[in-house]
Amino acid sequence: MTEQTKTPFISFKFDVMTFIALCGAMYLAYTAHSANMENTAKLSSLLSKYEQTLDAAIAGDEATLKRYRNNIKKTLDSLSPKERELMLALLKVEREGKGG
Repeated sequence: MTEQTKTPFISFKFDVMTFIALCGAMYLAYTAHSANMENTAKLSSLLSKYEQTLDAAIAGDEATLKRYRNNIKKTLDSLSPKERELMLALLKVEREGKGG
């Protein structure tokens, strides 16, 4: 009789070219992620500066400031009591964050 060898359920074969390709793909993914994170930080900074400029422009013009406050009041009045409570809590936290 001949001996039968069992084939392993999971086989592992080390291929240098596959390993190099995998490392290359991981490096490219990491550099793309790093670039995206850097771009996101730049965009966030730009939006923050834009928001500050817009706030200053609104505060500097009485008619615009009055219209802005009226719009905020209308928005708050249209919310349910729970939504209004949440919105006012968020605004309070934001004010404390900017002040502290």
